[in-house]
Amino acid sequence: MTDAVAKKMSEASANEPAGGTVTNPPKKGERFRCQKCGMEVEVTADCHCKSGEHVQLRCCGQDLVKV
Repeated sequence: MTDAVAKKMSEASANEPAGGTVTNPPKKGERFRCQKCGMEVEVTADCHCKSGEHVQLRCCGQDLVKV
């Protein structure tokens, strides 16, 4: 199920305008929260993207914040 969630988040991020880009690659164990609805995401594997290609984490039209 985690892979399905990650895929959906990736697809949603691809359709979002610029913004919400994580400046440092997300690391395993980090958590991000939507300040509007409270939804949280926990990273289960390190991001190995090249600089400038990192994941965008958004919910309710706003950037998720690291907790």
